[in-house]
Amino acid sequence: MVAAALAFFVGLVQGLVHGLGPDHCAALATLGTSSRGDRFAAFRVAVRFALGHALMLGALAVLCVAMGIGISEAFERWAEIAGGVVLVGLGVAALFFPSALRHGHPHLPGHDHSHSHPPADRSARISTAAGALMAVSGARALLLALPPLVVGGAFQLEAWTYLPGFALGILVSMGAVGLLVGAGAVRLGDRLQRIAAVAAGVIGVYWIVDRL
Repeated sequence: MVAAALAFFVGLVQGLVHGLGPDHCAALATLGTSSRGDRFAAFRVAVRFALGHALMLGALAVLCVAMGIGISEAFERWAEIAGGVVLVGLGVAALFFPSALRHGHPHLPGHDHSHSHPPADRSARISTAAGALMAVSGARALLLALPPLVVGGAFQLEAWTYLPGFALGILVSMGAVGLLVGAGAVRLGDRLQRIAAVAAGVIGVYWIVDRL
């Protein structure tokens, strides 16, 4: 019981820190300010992003541990480049095609906004997909932090609480970012959206150039 609680706590702390990475915050700010809903719209976007991120990381970790395989530095580098491309794409879309992030498709000039979109529209899928795609680059780091899962070459059931703790940490930290973005969007409106989009693009370009 003590081992399970300790593994959960370690995972929780590491998940909290992981969720506050600059690339994650830039993506959450860009997606959250593009939602243009009520002040909690950015929070809902952040939760969807976090769920996609946590599920992808967890699935990759379980698969690698179960199969006894690792992730190379080369794979991690190219995955981080791909994450940078996602960030640049989000930034460009938010600046020039913001409706694509809100509805999953761009609007032409003079488009009538009175039409409705399905409740579970494509914007939710975009947030979840972006979170999942940006999780791939963090899989190697998560695997390196998983020694509690394997003790003496055998699986320890108690230690599997690490992954739920890590996922909860991601949800909490990203959800908090979403709330802050929502509050900022209410005060700053389109200005914050443009700032977030530019920041995402800059961080994405840096991510790509630094790892090439």
